[in-house]
Amino acid sequence: MNFSNYRLQLLLRVVLLCVTIYFFARINFDPLYRGTTIALGLAILVQVWLLVLYQDRTNKQFMRFLNSIKYDDFSELFKVSKEGKQQEELATKLNEVMHKFRELRAEKEAHLQYFELIVQHIGIGIISYKPDGTIMLLNHAAKKLLKVGQLQQVQELENESPDLAQGLQLLEHNDKILVPLKHGAEQVNLAVHVMELSILGERIRLASLQNIQKELEEKEMEAWHNLIKVLTHEIMNSVTPIASLSASAYEELSSYTDTVAEEVTMLRDELEDVGQCLHTISRRSDGLIKFVSDFRNLTAVSVPKISRFSVNEMLMEMKTLMREQLAQKHVRIKVDVPQDRLLLSADRSMVEQVLINLIKNAIEAVHEQHEPRIILRAYLDERSRISIEVEDNGSGMTQEAQTKIFIPFYSTKKTGSGIGLSLSRQIMRLHKGSIAVQSELGKGTKFILRF
Repeated sequence: MNFSNYRLQLLLRVVLLCVTIYFFARINFDPLYRGTTIALGLAILVQVWLLVLYQDRTNKQFMRFLNSIKYDDFSELFKVSKEGKQQEELATKLNEVMHKFRELRAEKEAHLQYFELIVQHIGIGIISYKPDGTIMLLNHAAKKLLKVGQLQQVQELENESPDLAQGLQLLEHNDKILVPLKHGAEQVNLAVHVMELSILGERIRLASLQNIQKELEEKEMEAWHNLIKVLTHEIMNSVTPIASLSASAYEELSSYTDTVAEEVTMLRDELEDVGQCLHTISRRSDGLIKFVSDFRNLTAVSVPKISRFSVNEMLMEMKTLMREQLAQKHVRIKVDVPQDRLLLSADRSMVEQVLINLIKNAIEAVHEQHEPRIILRAYLDERSRISIEVEDNGSGMTQEAQTKIFIPFYSTKKTGSGIGLSLSRQIMRLHKGSIAVQSELGKGTKFILRF
C-alpha cells in the first residue's frame, strides 16, 4: 500500500510503534512469551530506526541544499516525492531556489565576461595589481604599449622601463606621473594614473596607461606655429618698409650720381659709398624677408591630396632624381625594396618632399666618410604598416640632438635653418603617420617614416 500523505504516514508509524510498545509492556517479560517478547522488542527497535530514517529525509534535503550553497554548486536537483503536499512543496521550493541561484551565477558570469571584454578592448592600458606588485589584470592595450606578454609581477617591467616599474610601486591613490618610454626608434610618453580600491577588505591598485605622445607633439607644434606667426608678422611688418625704402633710395641716388653737375663731382665717391650701403641694406632685407617666408611655410602646409602609388617606383625615381647631387659628393645610394609592390595611399609630392629633405641631410652627414653610402629601404613592419627608411653611415648624432632634431629652428648643421625636419614631421602627421630617428655616434643615422 502506497501512502502519499506525509503526515498520515508519520501518524501511522507512531500509532504502530505505540501499539507495539503496549503489547510489549503487557507481556511484562513473562517467561512463557520469551520469543514474543524478543520479537516485539526487535520490532520496536526497527520501527524507531525506520521512523528516524523517515524523518531524516527532510534533514538530508536541507543538508544537500546548504552544501550546494557552501561549495557554489547549483547543479543539485531535489526529487519531488509523492509523500504528501508538504514534501512536494518543500522539494519544489528548494528546486526553485537552486534555479534562482543558477540564474544569478550565470548573470554574474555574463557581467564579468562583459566587463572583461570591455577592459581588454579599451584603447587605454589597464594594469590591476596588489600593493606587493602581483599583477591581477593586464589588458591588451597595456601589453601593446609596453610591448610585453603576460606578466606576473610589476617588477618585471623594469626591463622595459625602470621609471614605470618604480612609479607603479610608489604612487599613492590618485597620483599621476609622465613616463617616457622608448622602443627602438619610437619615443612615447605615457600618462600614468593610479587609483587604489578596497575589494572585500583587500587593497587593489588600478593603473591606467595612456600614450599622449601625439597630443604632446600637436600641442608643441601648435605653440611653435603661434610663435612663428607672431614673429614673422612682426618681422615682416618692420623689414618690408625698410627693404622698400632702401631700394628706392638706392635707385634715386644712382640716377642722381649719373646726372650730377661738375660742382658735386668731388662728392661722387661718398655718394657711391652711401648707395652701396643702401644696396646692402636692401639686399639683406630681401634675404631676411625670404628667410621669414620660409618659416611661414611651416605653418602653411596644405591639405594632402591622397592618391595611390607604388612605393617601389617612387624610391627608384628618388634615386634617379638625386643622382647628380650624389655623384658630385661621390655618395653611393642603394634602394632596398621587397619584390611585391607596396602601394601607399598618400600625397606623393609631399612624401617626395620629405624624402628629398632626408636624402639631402644624409648627403651632408656622410661627406667626411671614406666610403659614403645611403640606403633607401621600404617594408611592412610588425603591424603591417608601410615603413620607409633613409639610412646613412655618417658620424651620427648625440642623444640630446635626437630629442631636439624635430624642434623648429634647431639644426645640427652650421648653415641649417632648422625647419626641414619640422616640416617633414608635420607632413607625416597630416598623413596620420610618424617620423622617428635612430642614431649612434660613429655608426650613422636612420630616419623611419611610418604610414
